[in-house]
Amino acid sequence: MMSITHAAIALSGTSLILGTASPLPLGLAILGSQLPDLDTTESTIGKIFFPISSWIEDRFPHRSITHSLLATAGIAAVSLLINHFWLHGDIRIAIALPLGHLLSCFSDTFTKQGVQLFDPNPAWAISVSNPRRRLKTGGAGELWVLGISIALLCFGIYLANGGGITQKVSQNLGLRDGIVRIYNENAATNNVYAEIKGYWASDRTSADGRYLIIGNEGKEFVVTDGKGIYKTGQQIITSKVTTEVGEAARTEIRNLTFNDEDAIAPLKEIQQNYPNSDVFVSGDLAVDFPEDIQIPFTKNNYAIASVSSTTLKLSYCPLKEAIALLKEQYAMGTVEVKIVKSNLSKVN
Repeated sequence: MMSITHAAIALSGTSLILGTASPLPLGLAILGSQLPDLDTTESTIGKIFFPISSWIEDRFPHRSITHSLLATAGIAAVSLLINHFWLHGDIRIAIALPLGHLLSCFSDTFTKQGVQLFDPNPAWAISVSNPRRRLKTGGAGELWVLGISIALLCFGIYLANGGGITQKVSQNLGLRDGIVRIYNENAATNNVYAEIKGYWASDRTSADGRYLIIGNEGKEFVVTDGKGIYKTGQQIITSKVTTEVGEAARTEIRNLTFNDEDAIAPLKEIQQNYPNSDVFVSGDLAVDFPEDIQIPFTKNNYAIASVSSTTLKLSYCPLKEAIALLKEQYAMGTVEVKIVKSNLSKVN
């Protein structure tokens, strides 16, 4: 097969199997797909690495040792060791190189000559018994394979950008486990939105719409439309929820500890430092004057704050409301501050 066909098959297969559209693993898959042809100086990679390909060509037949499962295993071992000891990266990066090599070797079993896939066993592996149906390098059959591979690559990238095959199925069927996984995998780097079909628990009117997810509790989401904070299964009874990974906007989470000190000073500092971000505060604080705290009430709103004895409990409380609640209070305890760089007014 031609180098470009090997590359296209490796790209489409890697994208579909690993569920990725990332340039690094796809680039490694391309490299892996070219490695089998290191055994000939006439190939593109053979010309680039002429001393190596010449040495192999003088000692081994074409489509033998470099096209074998043994070579794939060797490449996989080296790739995994490098990833483990030096790169400490996504396992898909380590798998991409040997996967590209394996797909290239397997695709060559459909050619007229086949490959010695089980080298050092000299048997030739050929997938098509009828010689007339085998692919000829540069022939019409290979061009069809090239076109199909490019189409599958586009499909694989489309699926990968939506989280992969499993997550696409979860999305379309509204399966909650898959949707929660999409949120957990993307929330740190991207805003994740929920397309909700359902109704308000208070009056059973439609709550259909697009909401920004700001957190999850088990299999339920805490969401906002820029006007209030709601929880699915509590304020919004859902019939179907799908998610959409939105614009890149890294979420920051930090802990604030109070030791019987003015509570709003550090919160105001965060407000000043992140003027264009949406900030939510969660946690329990022991306060000096709980009787002075007035909990705001908004129709359909999630309970962002509650007071019990001397403890103020905050749950995804917007920063502005948290500052108002803690005004003139001294507090003890630790809260989690979640800073989301987004514009909630543009959710709907």
